[in-house]
Amino acid sequence: MNQVAVVVHEGKLAALHGDDPCDLLRWALRARGEPAPKLYPTSSGDAGGEAAHAALADGARLVVVCGGDGTVSACAAALAGSGVPMAVVPIGTGNLVARNFGIPQDPAGAVQIAVNGVDRAVDVGRLDVGRLDGAVMVGMAGVGLDAAMVHDAPRWLKRRVGWPAYVVSLVRHLADRGFTATVEVDGERTRYRHVRTVVVGNVGGLHGGLSLFPDAQPDDGVLEVAVLAPRTALGWVPVAGRLLRGRGRGSSSALDRRRGRHIVVSGQHPLRREVDGEPLADGPVLDVVVEPKALLLRVDPGVDRGVDPVGVPDPA
Repeated sequence: MNQVAVVVHEGKLAALHGDDPCDLLRWALRARGEPAPKLYPTSSGDAGGEAAHAALADGARLVVVCGGDGTVSACAAALAGSGVPMAVVPIGTGNLVARNFGIPQDPAGAVQIAVNGVDRAVDVGRLDVGRLDGAVMVGMAGVGLDAAMVHDAPRWLKRRVGWPAYVVSLVRHLADRGFTATVEVDGERTRYRHVRTVVVGNVGGLHGGLSLFPDAQPDDGVLEVAVLAPRTALGWVPVAGRLLRGRGRGSSSALDRRRGRHIVVSGQHPLRREVDGEPLADGPVLDVVVEPKALLLRVDPGVDRGVDPVGVPDPA
């Protein structure tokens, strides 16, 4: 039988209202005649990577991540290339990875996919950001406004209302001064002025119906990058309209999209940075290289048909 491991963010679990997803998973496995899952809690010093490594060392055949995007990213760094699939039960603030892969926001629905879904091979972006050597991006990473929004979203508001707390933080930073950045895509460098934010993505959807990368495919072996550079706060209005309409990769003075396998964003001064909704220490560079189909992610077989399923291992 398959040994199922659960990497659980106990702080977010304690704040969750309703059924305990760990209990739901235990009941679902019992109904299949499989053993109870083994729990691996995160800690203040471990966002989930060490817990996932411990699960692998103990012979886990499936790792269920019960947490937010930061926990998902940390576990993905441990699981990428291992051949062991990862399932997600989203109980974080943004849950952007789960939303882009059609994983339900309610724990009961997510647990059903963890038990009965299919495994799909998806890309990850491997980051070189100093101390986080070996970290990966599953959804998006960014510098500038995107990172400031993540850094400054009030924790109490995130606990109370979820992802709309990021909107409050975003509005506070819309009038921030722009900066000069160099974006290198597969060795080709372009310098931009008046930059507000640069986002590197493996998926395309944002919250609120916005699509930053409408052509993004999580298994195509390339990453997307968008440079947003409206000169004024009012300049965000047409940019937002364009994102709502979901237009393709085209460029304008305020929004330039490109794609490639290796993206390097550098600034003249330290930049605010984030990856998968988790703040990083400020630094002058965000360096991301794609690792094609390195991660097996368990999803609903009826969602995202553009990604080839690789099958679910049969119980031994």
